[in-house]
Amino acid sequence: MLDPQDRVLAGVSGGADSVCLLLALKELGYRLAVAHLNHGLRGAAADEDEVFTKTLSEMLGLEFFARRVSISGSIEAAGRQARREFFAELAHRYGFTKIALAHTRDDRVETFLMNLLRGSGPEGLVSMAPVSGNTIRPLIETSRAEIEAWLKDRNQTWRTDSTNLDLSFARNRLRHAVIPGLASEFNPRLIDTVSRTVEILEGEDAWIRSITDQWLSENGTKEEDDFVIRVEALESAPVGLVRRVLRGALRRAGSDLRDVSFDHIENVRGLAEPGKSGKVVEIPGGLIVAREFGRLIFRRPVEALPDYEYQLKIPGQVRVPESGKLFRAEIIEKEGSEVSLQRVYLDGESIGPYVRIRNWKPGDYYRPVGWPAGKLKKLFQRARIPRSHRTSWPVVVADSTIVWVTSFPVSREFVPGGRSQRIVAIEAVPV
Repeated sequence: MLDPQDRVLAGVSGGADSVCLLLALKELGYRLAVAHLNHGLRGAAADEDEVFTKTLSEMLGLEFFARRVSISGSIEAAGRQARREFFAELAHRYGFTKIALAHTRDDRVETFLMNLLRGSGPEGLVSMAPVSGNTIRPLIETSRAEIEAWLKDRNQTWRTDSTNLDLSFARNRLRHAVIPGLASEFNPRLIDTVSRTVEILEGEDAWIRSITDQWLSENGTKEEDDFVIRVEALESAPVGLVRRVLRGALRRAGSDLRDVSFDHIENVRGLAEPGKSGKVVEIPGGLIVAREFGRLIFRRPVEALPDYEYQLKIPGQVRVPESGKLFRAEIIEKEGSEVSLQRVYLDGESIGPYVRIRNWKPGDYYRPVGWPAGKLKKLFQRARIPRSHRTSWPVVVADSTIVWVTSFPVSREFVPGGRSQRIVAIEAVPV
């Protein structure tokens, strides 16, 4: 959990748990600083909490950081997020290697029960791990009663947050009514029993996570900012593993899984069914999962590119940055014998002094040599070109007729014949 060389940022509200954490880390000799977030929800009392924490930090000779924020919406969730962001910012700016939080055994049990009642899966039930990245919870095996007794033995005062008694908050109702009632009616050692259950689940969750990570390493690939899974690999996997894999893939694509529900995961799982190519599932936090033929793509939404159009003089060349290609046109004496989908030969008499290069548009109709004529969209599908690539795909036209689409044969109307007096070669070169 902690190494001697660690620089520790302790989150301290002024309550008993965090004061105990601070004093214990100080006594153990760790290099330490204090962070306090003032939510401003309790007016003067919140300011007094900040003064108390600052004074205690100064008495201990520790650097003190504080920030005041305004909280709106879901107060508990917004408060957690504000603290998380503040502590992470300080750790990054000042080089703290660990962030120490004062969650206790009681907190872990409360979180377990809250998430259980909300319908969380196994990951949610063990969300308050002793170590999570650079976040540590040194008091997670210690009860709130043990902490207060420890402080009283040292004549150390602490601040009491009056909102912790407000039963309009779900966690407070759980803490002051539900858990005591369950302990009274079913198990006097409820906290110890549930805490042990959480510990068992944590071990099993770590084991399943290692299996999931191995599966993703073997069957998933990182393509720039996207994460890709082969649908075929999911078909024989157990449903429980598939759900874990999909959550892991979202993480690798940049999601923190906040607000990602069971229904979201099931919708993504549905993309692996036959006939789903081209379908998309939106994920909270600005991600999408797209089925593109035999692949699931986890990515940020691709911004729609504006339409483009360039003129290619014959002879001449023009760069089309939207496609990443340079187009060249030249007049040649006779048609070449080489076969390439990036270089085609045209009957120069059937086109004018230039052609236009533009992006694909819905309704485009194409008659490529050796392929059935039809809408270009259908030809893209047949060639298994992902939908995300189609909108910027370059199309060469003369007047309003498609001459050539890169990676396809030339259009039938423009194939040089035996009597062609002028042959034009057009090629697309990656740049």
